[in-house]
Amino acid sequence: MSLELDRAHELGVFRAIGMTTRQLWKLMFIETGLMGGMAGLMALPTGCILAWILVRIINVRSFGWTLQMHFESAHFLRALLVAVVAALAAGMYPAWRLGRMTIRTAIREE
Repeated sequence: MSLELDRAHELGVFRAIGMTTRQLWKLMFIETGLMGGMAGLMALPTGCILAWILVRIINVRSFGWTLQMHFESAHFLRALLVAVVAALAAGMYPAWRLGRMTIRTAIREE
């Protein structure tokens, strides 16, 4: 949220040269959706590596037993979808706030 609100000046300039509120919403949703998607894509292999370490190393050393690792593509797709939806939901308030901000106020922000 703070990243979007820090860009109020830049987005105010876009609005001053003719960007509509609808285009502002589209821009912000595309940006937050891409950020959520990239974060999800980076989190998937990191999570798999951490799960493997926990199951194969830490469980064996701590408890003397292990579990069978089982990966399904549907779980990965669902996790990626959740990351994108969460990012889009997080971007709604800043988009709404910046959309309601007057151009004059947005340009003064810095």
